[in-house]
Amino acid sequence: MFNCKIYHTECNQEGTLDNILHNKNYKTLKEISSELGLTYQQVADLSSRKQLKKYQEFKYFPKIEIKRIKKQSL
Repeated sequence: MFNCKIYHTECNQEGTLDNILHNKNYKTLKEISSELGLTYQQVADLSSRKQLKKYQEFKYFPKIEIKRIKKQSL
């Protein structure tokens, strides 16, 4: 299970505000890639804990976080 959150952080006089564009849980990375119109490899790169990719450093690139949701034991 994975959570995919897409947001843009906006700075104003009151501080910072996250404008959430998408926040949904998915069973697989393949489902995320289909929903977002990205390749599986792009989604896998986003879900890895590697350094930010160069294209993610643009000023207006939305932040995309894909986190694995750990199964809770019963």
